[in-house]
Amino acid sequence: MNIHPWKRGVALAAIAAFLASGCTTLQNVPLRQSNQSVAKPDVKVGESVVVTKSDGSKQKFTVTGVEDDALVGHGVRVPYAQMTSLDVARSDGTHSNKGLIIGAVVLGALAVAAAAGGGGHGGGGGY
Repeated sequence: MNIHPWKRGVALAAIAAFLASGCTTLQNVPLRQSNQSVAKPDVKVGESVVVTKSDGSKQKFTVTGVEDDALVGHGVRVPYAQMTSLDVARSDGTHSNKGLIIGAVVLGALAVAAAAGGGGHGGGGGY
């Protein structure tokens, strides 16, 4: 089976993007108490969180808003005062060099594929 170099390149780029996306881990974000309320935690819009509430239940959602007294997601609002723990899915940062290495390998493979594929579909026999 003969795969065109550009198809091979697209496949390699897709694999590299998947591998370079990096792993995320749940990191505990401390909840600071101040005057019988909990101060706004270090969470940003777009981050995925797992909140453990004072009744023991857990809620997992993507943050769409950080208010003065609560975290907000699609169809969910959890006041800081009800939180006993807060975990945020964040990249652990160890895969940034791995992504660069994979990118370099993919570019090298694309260069080899382009060179091996030639470029000439040379003309006919001249009879």
